[in-house]
Amino acid sequence: MTSTEQGRRKYDALADRYEEIYFYVADVGRRLVDFAEPPPGARLLDVGAGRGAVARAALAHGCVVTAVDASAGMVDRLAADHPEITARQQDAGRLDFPSDSFDVVTAGFLVQVLTEPDAALAEFRRVLAPGGTVALSLERQEIGRLGWLHELNQEFFGGGGGGEPLTAARLDELLVEAGFTPPTQVEIDIPKSLPSAVAMWDWLALQGIPDALATLPDGHADAFKEKFFVGAESMRTEDGIVLEFGATLHRATLA
Repeated sequence: MTSTEQGRRKYDALADRYEEIYFYVADVGRRLVDFAEPPPGARLLDVGAGRGAVARAALAHGCVVTAVDASAGMVDRLAADHPEITARQQDAGRLDFPSDSFDVVTAGFLVQVLTEPDAALAEFRRVLAPGGTVALSLERQEIGRLGWLHELNQEFFGGGGGGEPLTAARLDELLVEAGFTPPTQVEIDIPKSLPSAVAMWDWLALQGIPDALATLPDGHADAFKEKFFVGAESMRTEDGIVLEFGATLHRATLA
């Protein structure tokens, strides 16, 4: 499976505030389309479209845009906000399009959340016309100054158990294995500045921390919050708290 029912429910619930939480998707979406260099009129398929960060940028480039997402909530909002985009609910590993249907396939921050990214890449290759381009963005897996938060989550919630994260090098390997040319790759930085530890807590709360804390035994939620503020304050400078995020962009064509 490339998408789980749990994942669909998660993104359905986040549809209204997705780009508020994931502040970087709009900027990286624009950069990804610039990186893909689609010609005007290109038939572009955006997979895992979410609220349309990549799809909107593709429209601005003059593309004819089709967007798919596994979340019905995301698709409904995207279709309502941008009727000029053809939006459908589909799984990345089972695209309901004929072969050779598109000139460009994009996927912003999608492959890292798939249980079978190779199945999705095979579908991307199938629906691309000869000479077609695929362009993907991937979160850089760096803990950096947030190591204390990683340790805090492990202390209170245990290990992730989700396997090794997808790396940029491995994604390039998967693209070649799927039949694409060796990819071109660039790194980008996407920092977020927050004025205080309280602001950092409020931002993370949008991602569901209160729900997670509600599952802990009595007293543990308060202990987590106390340790969180100690760790967050340790990052604070006169400029506030800077969260260091990053991504890689990958572009390849049919081999």
